Amino acid sequence: MKKTIAIVCSLTLVIAAFTGCSNASTDQGKTMEYEDKLLNDSVVHEINVDIGEEDWQDLLENPLEKSKYKADVTIDGETFSEVSFATKGNTSLSQIASDDTTDRYSFKINFDKYVDGQTYYGLDKLSLNNLMSDATYMKDYFSYEMMREAGAAAPLTSFVNISINGEPWGLYLAVEDVSDSFLSRNYGEDAGELYKPETEQLNNMGNMDKDGMKAPADMAQSVSGGAMGERPEGMPNGQSGSTTSGAMQAPPDWSKDGNKAGEGAEGFGGSSKGASLAYTDDQLDSYSDIFDNGETDATEEDQQRVVTALKQLSTGEDLESALDVESIIKYFVAHNFVDNYDSYTGNMLHNYYLYEKDGVLSLIPWDYNLAFGAFGGMKGPGAQRTSNTTEADGDQATSMVNYAIDTPLSGAQEADRPMWSFIVNNEQYKELYHQYFDEFITSYFESGKFEEKITSVYNMIRPYVEKDATAFYTVDEFDKAYSTLKEFCLLRASSIRAQLSGDLPSTTEAQQGEGVQLIDASSLSIEDMGSQGGGPQQQRKNQENGENGNKTEGSPQ
Repeated sequence: MKKTIAIVCSLTLVIAAFTGCSNASTDQGKTMEYEDKLLNDSVVHEINVDIGEEDWQDLLENPLEKSKYKADVTIDGETFSEVSFATKGNTSLSQIASDDTTDRYSFKINFDKYVDGQTYYGLDKLSLNNLMSDATYMKDYFSYEMMREAGAAAPLTSFVNISINGEPWGLYLAVEDVSDSFLSRNYGEDAGELYKPETEQLNNMGNMDKDGMKAPADMAQSVSGGAMGERPEGMPNGQSGSTTSGAMQAPPDWSKDGNKAGEGAEGFGGSSKGASLAYTDDQLDSYSDIFDNGETDATEEDQQRVVTALKQLSTGEDLESALDVESIIKYFVAHNFVDNYDSYTGNMLHNYYLYEKDGVLSLIPWDYNLAFGAFGGMKGPGAQRTSNTTEADGDQATSMVNYAIDTPLSGAQEADRPMWSFIVNNEQYKELYHQYFDEFITSYFESGKFEEKITSVYNMIRPYVEKDATAFYTVDEFDKAYSTLKEFCLLRASSIRAQLSGDLPSTTEAQQGEGVQLIDASSLSIEDMGSQGGGPQQQRKNQENGENGNKTEGSPQ
């Protein structure tokens, strides 16, 4: 009993210390009008894009150019004239561009590109995500929701029914762009500097189109459009139920146990120049993956503060002077829950923003369509075990459900991910991480809030999925994906509760020990939710049975 009281008191002091002197700056943000309008997620919004026919055809023929076209957008009946309209994405953009059966691109709207000072009720930029590799339609949505529930700064989202020049186009996810308005909402008018680290190799991967430009040798090109609803003019017919299966596979020497000290801070395709957030030296050129991808007008003095903070991080001392420790820990609580390895905790070293203010660093989440174990067929801690399952899909689901919260890296070494490793290498920070995880599981899952929310979202968007003119998946596949995502998250929460209580090991090595009983998810298939590197289950069944993928069997109970 005395030992328990001592631990609780120690943790209370740690939390109190962070509450009193945290560098977190999200409390300095302000309410924006657009929060209660387009980014009110309780309804499906309507967006029509009026764009010149020649411009639209040019966009479809040259999507990789990301050219900006003038367009008028009508949002829930209100028109905003002369906005910038363009394709967006990197490898996902290349995949769509390389496939002759679909033009379902993701888009970006910039409200003040051509009309100085124009915003949508304070929103300067908006992303429209095509929900590629996501049969659930909800991976990004719930990943960002979980970030906010955990207490991390994250983009707002809502579902939007899009039409182009009055023709139905499809159900997309509107995402608040991480730009000026996001910074104002979360950090106030006196916000700091923003970067989107990306390795040079990944920046150069958007290099294939429908005319045959080549992609890397290991990039798959199976991207197809669905056939649910009437296809708009100019949209090629695709196979029913087919989907973007994802492009980049894990390298042949991909490490499944990537939580030990390793050699060099490398990402996919070569060495990182800063994207790993590992300190190299004091030269700004050594961090080109960060500074070449600045989102604000940072000066060399601003950039030097980032290097100084990374140097401080490398020492492991006085970290509160260089890191917003509390917000970073909360970021990793949600991030590690959703099993996203197309990210900093995987081998890709991208899909996050680095925010700096007064020499203090924090992380902002981005791009979670390959969350919930979808990236490259990753397997995790149970990959070599067969005691829980006999089917490969079930084994993968069990592995992802139980992925150890204290060793969450995949294809990466702990020494090369200092923004994560400082947490588990410091006993007080690790205790705080577990405390925040406990609060997150209690308030969002064990309270019933998640089940209520996902059921509500499913019921809200299903009628739009049924009519989605350019869908990657059939409505039957969506129904199955929804049920799978719901059960996956509930089992994941149960596993993490067991890891926090000590009933289940919280490290990969310990989970692989003899006699360890993982939470069984063998009835689930990761691919049913949509995955990178594998098409939907229903399409394969349809091809085998010669059935039409549009057949609807009714929604799950």
